[in-house]
Amino acid sequence: MSQREKKPLFKKRETGYHRFACMELAKWIGGVVNDEPFKVDGVFMFTPDVVTYDNNIITGLYEVVKTHPVNGKKLGRIQYWCYRNFTELSVYEISADYILAQIEKPEFIQFMNVFIIDPFEL
Repeated sequence: MSQREKKPLFKKRETGYHRFACMELAKWIGGVVNDEPFKVDGVFMFTPDVVTYDNNIITGLYEVVKTHPVNGKKLGRIQYWCYRNFTELSVYEISADYILAQIEKPEFIQFMNVFIIDPFEL
């Protein structure tokens, strides 16, 4: 094992507010709260908050946002991962405040941003 694989690049720090918003969103969309980083050739790329699957194939990534929206660097890493894994997916950005303000699952979920990543697009 290389030094990079043995020692994490950062310590995961998450508020209960963010964690509960992720769990609630996962229930709404039938997704899974994700704690595992996505890697390319053993190198850390990103860690999404919630992931959805269809027949064990990733179909969507959800980022729950309180103070830091998805920046260009993270979006670029997601695009690179999709390119390397021949995977098309959507990245949804949703407010933690919006999720936790709901009494029950809303009829329509309001997203802040939606990014469609298609590595097959010319």
